[in-house]
Amino acid sequence: MKIAIVGYGRMGRATEHLAREMGHDVVARLDLDDPITATSLGEADVAIEFSVPEAAPRNLIQIAQAGIDAASGTTGWYDQLTRVRAAVEGAGTGLLAAPNFSLGVAVFARLVRTAARLVDALPDYDVLVHEAHHRHKIDHPSGTARALADDLVASVDRKHRWAVAPPDGPPDPGTIYVSVARGGEIPGSHVIALEGPNDRIELRHDARDRGGFARGAIEGASWVRGRPGVHTLDDWLDDRFGPDPSP
Repeated sequence: MKIAIVGYGRMGRATEHLAREMGHDVVARLDLDDPITATSLGEADVAIEFSVPEAAPRNLIQIAQAGIDAASGTTGWYDQLTRVRAAVEGAGTGLLAAPNFSLGVAVFARLVRTAARLVDALPDYDVLVHEAHHRHKIDHPSGTARALADDLVASVDRKHRWAVAPPDGPPDPGTIYVSVARGGEIPGSHVIALEGPNDRIELRHDARDRGGFARGAIEGASWVRGRPGVHTLDDWLDDRFGPDPSP
């Protein structure tokens, strides 16, 4: 597979290194100020995009205009998804946009959905979310934490929204609070805690390094080739694992 790396930061470099180890051909490496055209993308089969929130929509539109499918792991830009979708669909290309490409996180997310369905029947249990990342990460909460919180709100009837913790005043029992930490070089940690009156249930995913994200991005890029339209992580996972059994 011929791959163009768009966004040559930590994740871009990790993805290139692993792609070469897996036998793929990295034909282009583009950073923030580089033009994105059919020529600069080097006749790639697919582009893997890891940049920053303010650059991702422009990058993905230009990749689509060049006629190239893409997998994007950049978070914090989904408020621009409508115009990106229009460009992708207009070009007839494919885009897989995922807040986290780690297959371990994908399994974790499905476990969280199952746990949410169970805790919905236990009104004495509260639900908390905590995430921690390296000090270079710009968006907060992380895209993965946002997606997990959205799933919890959708599954636990007594919760109607989520917010970044802690609140200024008394906490709202109908809100799921998401706490955030930034420090050092933490690759990524996400915790879902179910706090009961007499015990605590905790689900946790800790990334050891960026290799899991890079491997998932390469596999996701392979999957999206030849699949027109905008696809989500769930589309990819349903095809890989089968439909999510949790409601």
